[in-house]
Amino acid sequence: MGARAWLWLGTVLDFVLLLPAFYMAIAAVDAVGRSDGSPFAIAIAVLFFALPVFCIAAPAAGWRAHKHGRSAAHVAGLFAAPLVYAVFLVVLLLG
Repeated sequence: MGARAWLWLGTVLDFVLLLPAFYMAIAAVDAVGRSDGSPFAIAIAVLFFALPVFCIAAPAAGWRAHKHGRSAAHVAGLFAAPLVYAVFLVVLLLG
């Protein structure tokens, strides 16, 4: 597979992750509403709001890094960031 194919695959994976990320962010807002503004609940909601931002910003940054000739590892790291962060959030929820 060429570099362009990996770029498109990373973009598609990040945008597929975007729908569950929006769902989790909305659920976090609901949890804050039910918790009477608990600082812990607000902090968790902020963590969940970061995931949709990563899912949107990472593909743009990855394509721009590829355009400017960055290394393949750098570009792959940009596309993998939302996936790694999603795993972190799942571990946080289950832990």
